[in-house]
Amino acid sequence: MDVSATQQAAENSALIEEVFAAGYDFITGVPDSYLAGFLSALAAHERAGECFLPGTREDNCVGLAAGARLAGATPLVFMKSAGLGTCVDALTSLALVYRIPVVLLVSWAGHDGRDVPHHNVIGRPAPAVLKALGIPDLRCRFGDTAGIAEHLRAALKEAARVRGPVAVLCAPEGA
Repeated sequence: MDVSATQQAAENSALIEEVFAAGYDFITGVPDSYLAGFLSALAAHERAGECFLPGTREDNCVGLAAGARLAGATPLVFMKSAGLGTCVDALTSLALVYRIPVVLLVSWAGHDGRDVPHHNVIGRPAPAVLKALGIPDLRCRFGDTAGIAEHLRAALKEAARVRGPVAVLCAPEGA
């Protein structure tokens, strides 16, 4: 492992510690290449067995998170930006209608229109999609561990305030 990879692993481990320190205790989501380091650190964490449930579809993860919230947990759902389209029904028919606070950590591929075509299709309009659904969003960049942690804490407070979902859109580093 080179110095850069070692540094990234340390930053991802620090981010996982921040996630737990913020109060998240149920984490689910669908793997994504931008979130690979985050997922590796999460899976290796000593608390993974008690709070991490990987998913296969973003809509299922929103449903799991909503159920966990109703049972008293503080959920975080991670996904790629294309997953927003997949989970619109779960957000609108469950989390929004029943006012269930759920935080979404979204890797925001295609946000600037310079990614592969299928990322650009949902990446560019992602903020407008969230706005149309009435879901507040916060924005940050991968590589800024402190900024991501700060946004995840703020999103948790905002989700409680609005009694519904909040998204943290996280753009790729260097984009």
